[in-house]
Parts: sequence; C-alpha cells; structure tokens
Amino acid sequence: MSKKKISWVTPDYFLDVDIPIVPNLLDEYDIIWIILFPWRNNRYKEEDLSKYAEKYNNLSIFCVHSKYFRYDPRTFFVYRKILKLIKRSQANLIYFNIVLDNPLLYSLFKWLPKDKCVITAHDGSIKSIMGSVTKLMFRKCYPNCKYVNMFSESQAALFKINYPGPEIFVIPLALKDFGVPNVTLRNDCVSFVSFGTMHAEKNIQLIIEAANQLFEEGVRNFKVSINGVWRISDTPNQLIRYPEIFEIRNTLIPNNDIPNLFCSNHYAIYAYKEMSQSGAVKVAFNYYTPVIVSDLPGFKDEVEENINGYFFKSENIDSLKDVMRKCIDKTTEDYNALVGRMRDNIDRKYSVKALLPKYKAMFSKVLNDE
Repeated sequence: MSKKKISWVTPDYFLDVDIPIVPNLLDEYDIIWIILFPWRNNRYKEEDLSKYAEKYNNLSIFCVHSKYFRYDPRTFFVYRKILKLIKRSQANLIYFNIVLDNPLLYSLFKWLPKDKCVITAHDGSIKSIMGSVTKLMFRKCYPNCKYVNMFSESQAALFKINYPGPEIFVIPLALKDFGVPNVTLRNDCVSFVSFGTMHAEKNIQLIIEAANQLFEEGVRNFKVSINGVWRISDTPNQLIRYPEIFEIRNTLIPNNDIPNLFCSNHYAIYAYKEMSQSGAVKVAFNYYTPVIVSDLPGFKDEVEENINGYFFKSENIDSLKDVMRKCIDKTTEDYNALVGRMRDNIDRKYSVKALLPKYKAMFSKVLNDE
C-alpha cells in the first residue's frame, strides 16, 4: 500500500519547531517540504536541511527565497511559486504553517482545498499588539478554514469562541533544539537568561528594574543575561543602574550560540505582558533550563509550578523579585532536584515520541474525512 503524500509548508521562523517533527513522520508519509526563506535575517540556510533530503528518499525539499520585504507587492509572486509547488505535489494533504498576516497571501489561502488542508494558528483571538493588516487577515481567513492546528489549550478555547466553524486540533510546539552545548552550568553566581527579540510586550524593562532593586536591597551573587535584538525605545544604558550584574548582547543571536546560552545559565526568565505561547520557552525546555514566567494563560498551559519553573504575578515587580530571590537562595541540591523533575516532565510531554502520535492522529482524521 502506497504512503499518503503531505505537502508541508514551513517559513524560516517556524523551522525550529518543524525540524524535529517532519523527518520522524517519514515512516508513514511521503512529504514534500516547502520552506520559505525571508528577504533577510533568516535563521537557517539551505545547507542546514540538505542532510535530511540526503538521508530520506521519501522527503523532497523545495526552498523558496523571497527577495522582498513581506508587504512589497512582488511578494505575491513568491507566494504564487509556493502555490505552484503545492499543486505540482498532488498531495493528499496540505499542512500550512505560515502565519496568515499578509494580504498578499490571500490568493494562495483562497486556493487551498479546505477539505484536505490543515492551517496553523497561534492566537485564538485578535490581540492588541497585532497590526491592522493582521487583524483583517484573521477575520477573512480563519472563519473559512475547515481544519486548524493550534499549540495551546487556552488559545484553542478562545479560537473556538471567535471562530466556531473549523475543527480544532491542539498539539504543543516541539522543543527547539539548536545543537549540543560545549559548556557547563556556570558556578560564579546564580544567573537568569532572557532570550529573543526584545519587543515591548516581552517587558524586559521589568526584569531589569527587578534586578536593579534586588541589588539595592543587598542581594548579591546573581547576574541577568539579556540576549537578542533590542526593539524598544529605552536603551540598556537608560534602564541599567548596576552594569556589573548585567550581561547584554543587543544583536541577533546565532543558532550555534543558543545551546551554550541556556546550558550555562540557571534560569530562563520571561516577563511577557501578553502572549499566546512562547517559542523561547521551548528552547529552555529543550536544554532543561527551569523558567520564570508571568502568570498568563499561555504560560500556564505548559509551565508547572516547582516542576519546570515558577510563576510571578504579571507586571508585578515585587512578585518577580520574590521569585528571583527564592531562586538565588536555593541550594545546589534543591536546584538539581528541580532540574530532575523538569527532565521527567519535558520528556513525558514534549519529546518527539510524545508528539508524533498527535500529528499522526490529526492527519489520519483529515485523510479519512477526505
């Protein structure tokens, strides 16, 4: 019996969560993997994927490079190329993992055969931080989907209220694996790492001010490491009063630096004001780095108190300071026990072995409905 064929579309910004999944589905499906690279600042290169095409004879990879800013009208022809590749694949099922945030995507979306296409969605409702174009695309596209895959239960519940028509599947994002570290956990202090592009909703100002105040209150033996492109109006120099407790890398962090970044620091800290789910948390999970997160629903889907991390009250600096102080005072034995509990939790819920049956069940359902 011949295998069913899937046309799987992934943009560069989601490759890290699709890479663990796609090759591991090839025992059951033939996959045509269409990968969209942006006009600049892509995290991956074609050669990063060539090893998969060489290893699996039932995996075909097509890389589509955009030469234009995403709202440039010529981007329409980039999406048309993707459409042609999907049509040519003659796939039994299409898995479409591009965020629907560009009106130039609309003609491609309209063509997709809804009865054999799974569209992904990360947000269950229109967020205040979304641009007007993204809001418009949400309203035009998602009510017209038949199948939607989401990545958190809280967002899926919101989606069902706002767009009651589509059938919704919920599969957690895969762990983000950027390779093997070549460093061990630092022993000069307790360290907190923040990673990713520093947008306003990530609330990096709160983390910095909490650290400033802890230092003023006499707390020592800690550092805060902040890594990623700075997209807020305040500069580090304007926010930081005690440079000796901060390590700042205001730049795009190369993939091969990420493993050491997490494995050398004790805790990953995310003080978001608003979020659906965090890919950066999945990097911390992959390297068994406990997390400190604001008590938003998107985090509560995946973080368990004293199992894989800790919560503080969103936007409450005293609550964040209390959690950081608790972590600084924790003994080595207590920290190691936390990491042990985290390993058990992550391996049980987020390993490839745990996620693959969910993808196969989703695809089986869509294919049987065909």
